[in-house]
Amino acid sequence: MTTTDDDDKFFERLRGDARALRARPDERELARIRMRIQERIAPRASVAELLAGWFRPLVATLSAIALAATLGLALLNEREPLLDGGVIEAWMTGGGTLGVGD
Repeated sequence: MTTTDDDDKFFERLRGDARALRARPDERELARIRMRIQERIAPRASVAELLAGWFRPLVATLSAIALAATLGLALLNEREPLLDGGVIEAWMTGGGTLGVGD
């Protein structure tokens, strides 16, 4: 026998032993493995990207509030014109009236 034949027998026996030890992961384990690999491959977010992720929703919310306030004031001004040079009055709890613009 040559060493090649001995090596072939050794590797065949090693493959046979390894078949019994081979693990077959289920779907959940495969999903975890894929996620860990993707996490390591994916580039990390920079500080600017993290801040943008926080500030974009905040700015969108504040913009929506400002738009609603602007529309509300415009509709209120159509019903009761306050800013067209008229008299602005404030009533006091004691019965007095304070007028501005007289």
